[in-house]
Amino acid sequence: MAAMVASLVAVDSFAVTNQFRGVNWADKRDNFVSDALVLSGMAGVNSYDGAAVVADRVIGSFVEQLGTNSVRLPINEPSVTTSYWNTYKAVIDVGLKYGRVVMGYWGPAQPAGPKDMNNWWAMWEKVVKEYVDDPNAYFEIFNEPHMYSKTELRDLYAKWLEKFPDVPRDHILLDGSGLAWNVPDIADDSRFDGCLFAVHEYSFWNTSIETEQGWMNSFKGKVGKYADRTVATEWGGAMGPGEKNGIHYDYMDYNKTPTNYFMAYIRGMTEQLRQWQMGSFYWVGLRDGDWYSMMKRSGEGANIKLEIVNQSGVDRMHYAWTDTVVTTPAIQEPFGGFDADGSVKSGDIPSLVGKIEIENYDLGGNRVSYYDKDSENKGNVYRKDGVDVVGLDCSDSLSTKDCKGYAIGYTQEGEWMEYSVNVPKTKKYYATARVASGLDVAGFVLYVDDKAVTDTVKIPKGEDWVTYSNIDFETTEIPEGDHVLKLMFTGAYGNIDWLSFCEEEGCSAEDADAITHGINAVLVNAHEAYNVFTATGKYLGRVNANENLQQGLKTAGFAKGVYIMRSVKGSRAIRVQLR
Repeated sequence: MAAMVASLVAVDSFAVTNQFRGVNWADKRDNFVSDALVLSGMAGVNSYDGAAVVADRVIGSFVEQLGTNSVRLPINEPSVTTSYWNTYKAVIDVGLKYGRVVMGYWGPAQPAGPKDMNNWWAMWEKVVKEYVDDPNAYFEIFNEPHMYSKTELRDLYAKWLEKFPDVPRDHILLDGSGLAWNVPDIADDSRFDGCLFAVHEYSFWNTSIETEQGWMNSFKGKVGKYADRTVATEWGGAMGPGEKNGIHYDYMDYNKTPTNYFMAYIRGMTEQLRQWQMGSFYWVGLRDGDWYSMMKRSGEGANIKLEIVNQSGVDRMHYAWTDTVVTTPAIQEPFGGFDADGSVKSGDIPSLVGKIEIENYDLGGNRVSYYDKDSENKGNVYRKDGVDVVGLDCSDSLSTKDCKGYAIGYTQEGEWMEYSVNVPKTKKYYATARVASGLDVAGFVLYVDDKAVTDTVKIPKGEDWVTYSNIDFETTEIPEGDHVLKLMFTGAYGNIDWLSFCEEEGCSAEDADAITHGINAVLVNAHEAYNVFTATGKYLGRVNANENLQQGLKTAGFAKGVYIMRSVKGSRAIRVQLR
């Protein structure tokens, strides 16, 4: 029966390897080390819990900011067969919670195989025993096995498969011969039916290729006819500035026509990966000091933060993944508050005319409904995504209700939030923002459907970040209908509590607040008398609201327009639009 099951596994067929869209996480020294691996950010960490915190920050950032569903991690004998295993195991465990993990063996820093094959087998026995039953665990037997001949490498792989028959064949990756250069050398051996193969391609292996098609052809030569079973476990290029062969390269825009072999390589590789629908792992997602690194790190432990180095590189990586992985795209929807269990819910599109609480940005996520440069809510209140929401300080509030809300703080240049809004009519609007800043550099611009509708609105330097004041400004003409309003910060460290919009000059934030809370067409306070004023405060008369406020105005013969109404029994202003 066991032989029959093995034969069934051996004939598994593949169409594409699109289950992998990942990046590598590496040791600053590179992964070819003779001691335990210390991945970037892991220095000084010697406990399971400490390593888990770091891994959560790093791999979580890969997922949230890069959109990965897989990570490739190195393993070696000192990391597994010593007491360090308890620490390093936490990294793998966290990775498995986020998605797929490819564990690949890196040899020591020498041009030979493992120093001791007994230790090598002991390492794999321990790793396989721990993770063989995890559906997200994948095993790359030997990274870049250049020290073996074709025959020696085939025999090593065959022995590994014989020794670990319980590992599913489609969870095993076999590097091509050389530096994972030659997939056909391995793939045409029937002993490896059902396994996946791994290929590497780098620009520095042939700097004479300066066209996209040239790199596509080079890559095809390394894979042969086995693209449907192959994963590119390493490919990558310069993301930051640096030097190669005495030539300095600044940040490159990989979305543009190539002007050098780096650009041709990145574009050619991603085009071929896309055409093949081949899964891949970019080298490298994070490696301190590596100009290929897709992200750069600051902070330590729980305070680690990752930032994207070159967005055009991320764009091309995503291009390679496009249509190759079945995903559920994020949907941008208006924020509708919270359910009883505390989860966020979508709501109706609010009117632009009224007050927009700045913390009620749309649902959707980073780079969909907002962009924040790190994944942490530094204010740690109200919402649980990466936007930095802070609580208001009541000491200097204009009114009691201002104490009960939230603002956006810890802002950085280039960050933004979006709000689905309905614009009642095509026109310019009058706006107010409630803001605070302790510096003189903060500001923002408003966009509607990504078209700027304001100049830069400067946030004035105040006493601090808890003393708020109002600033007034105007928009350009905004078209009627449903649109997306974007607030983008042009300078750092400005706090914003709310925005309000009015159709008439001179309207107040209180008027906008009344509109926001839906008072202009309700039956509340019907059968009462109301004093009526223009938007600028001129008294016009008194009406009785026998049905609702609009109907009361119509019955009294008021023309279409905007009015401020106050109940004779109260003092609250209510802004009413009569159409």
